[in-house]
Amino acid sequence: MEITVARPEQVDAMMAITDQAKANMAAMGIDQWQAGYPNRAVWEADVAAGAAYVVLDEGHVAGMFCYGTEPEAAYDTLDGPWLTEGPYATIHRCAVDADLRGRGIIGELFAFACDKAAADGMVSVRIDTHADNAPMRRAVEKGGFTFCGGITLTEGPEAGAPRIAFEKVLG
Repeated sequence: MEITVARPEQVDAMMAITDQAKANMAAMGIDQWQAGYPNRAVWEADVAAGAAYVVLDEGHVAGMFCYGTEPEAAYDTLDGPWLTEGPYATIHRCAVDADLRGRGIIGELFAFACDKAAADGMVSVRIDTHADNAPMRRAVEKGGFTFCGGITLTEGPEAGAPRIAFEKVLG
């Protein structure tokens, strides 16, 4: 497997995986990603900004995520303490091809993002998910992230929605 910055020609595959993830969450009764987000325009903007990453399995997109180093407004709403106060990276919009789940791909994505964040001088990595998204919660916890509390999304079609937030201290 190889993790690389996503290219415009990979957006179709990224959307197919996004649609699988949306359907899976809907089937579990989770309202995360059910309000038109993320969509093609979001992924295209992430790709154009160099913030979208894909994991390739034999040349095919097996999963993806968005990596950022700008402060996140929603993370200012945390109802508990963060583990650190220094600069942090964020991981958003993680998804893995449904046919490839259980192969440790999400763990590889998290490890890559944490290594990149350390190289970028960040002190931690933060991530959030829906409280009922048990598969992502397990993956996040398995990835070494610590639960820090609840947040409220502040932007986009899911603004106002509650999420739970995690942080992993680097170094």
